[in-house]
Amino acid sequence: MRKISIQEIVTTTDAVTTAAKDDYIDRVVIDSREVALYKKENVLFVALKGEKVDGHMFVQQALDSGAAYALVETLFQSSSQDVKLLRVNDPLEALDKLGKYYLAQFDIPKIGITGSVGKTITKEYTANVLSQKYNVHKSRGNLNTVIGLPITIFDLNEQHEISVLELGTNHFGEIRKLTELVQPDIALITTIGASHLEFLNNLDGVFKEKFDIFEHSPANSLKIFSSSIHYLENYKGEKNYISYGFEENDDFVIEDIHVHQGKYYFSLNNEQFHISDDVYHNVFNAIPATIIGKEFGLSNEQIQRGLLLPIDVGLRMEFIVNHDKEWLIIADCYNANPVSMASALAYVENLPHHHKYVIIGDMLELGEKSEQYHADIGLLVREMGIEGSYAVGPMAKFYGLKHHYDTPEQLIEVLANDEFPEDTAILVKASRGIELEKIVERLKN
Repeated sequence: MRKISIQEIVTTTDAVTTAAKDDYIDRVVIDSREVALYKKENVLFVALKGEKVDGHMFVQQALDSGAAYALVETLFQSSSQDVKLLRVNDPLEALDKLGKYYLAQFDIPKIGITGSVGKTITKEYTANVLSQKYNVHKSRGNLNTVIGLPITIFDLNEQHEISVLELGTNHFGEIRKLTELVQPDIALITTIGASHLEFLNNLDGVFKEKFDIFEHSPANSLKIFSSSIHYLENYKGEKNYISYGFEENDDFVIEDIHVHQGKYYFSLNNEQFHISDDVYHNVFNAIPATIIGKEFGLSNEQIQRGLLLPIDVGLRMEFIVNHDKEWLIIADCYNANPVSMASALAYVENLPHHHKYVIIGDMLELGEKSEQYHADIGLLVREMGIEGSYAVGPMAKFYGLKHHYDTPEQLIEVLANDEFPEDTAILVKASRGIELEKIVERLKN
């Protein structure tokens, strides 16, 4: 991170402080436990109020651990280290302003990626491709929210030549806010599907929220989208809009998707590429990365090398082998909605293993139709004709599967060491809040 002076923070966020204006910070954290990791840096701890925890409870702990300063609400009762406090009306709004200010110091292209499914893996493919020609900054982990995105932006430094940022949402207005922060030169929508319906109401609401990345990007930015998004059908051929899909009038036409020796191959405008795995939907995560690579002048050879680099996304279609039991565990415990669940089930159905089982948990934030979405997925599972299926979580009972458990711990208690035969593929998938990674650990060991 480039140093930011206290004066810059005061000017940007309207902070009030008695700290020396010529002092500086060179690390921003929102978790007081992280302060101790950066002993050699001047850390700013931002005290945010969450649904369950108020960061102001940990200000003293952060300062005692070595934080140089803390960004707090104006009315926060000061400690004996008041000189280390920067007071603002709203720490979250101040964090957004500071992130926007910091990003504006870098005159580099920025790519913003959103969508109901696939945005994280698409971000990884895009960063891998562009890394063949540029020094790439990218969103770290799951830092894609109004809180997380500014934190990942502070990872930027003078060596970076391009930034690839993931924009996430579960409430109206968040994509607009993130887009206004990033001001992307290229904006991408991967998919529109049933996700976060608890707050976005329905598919129309999902599209309205995601479309804000196009609406609030600079007028001359490129807007890339899948032509499978029917809401965007009328934008084909419009200036600065680029579509990809299977139709002849798409700007990038996809053809000849096939798997060979464990790798998926595809043709894009009659040019051949392939990825390093046999996960069908990863083709559609790699395609926009390929298009963006072309936009930035990479050769086909450079793009291909980037597509074959490892994808760093834990708990998202992560393949784990228990060699003692001869089990393939497909851990996809980070996110789940009807689209991604159906894709994962289709993948397992097509695996060559003699035995197949699924352990699926709640798909969260699906709103008033949540029961029906779970019932629909349960029907897909039963139609697969697999050997066994287990449902975990309060909403998972609506899958209608034979075996249901309220918590991962309940299933773990009854899983025997020989529960599954040799040569078995086991899908473990749910929304992150169900914590099915606990079951993955049990199966691994």
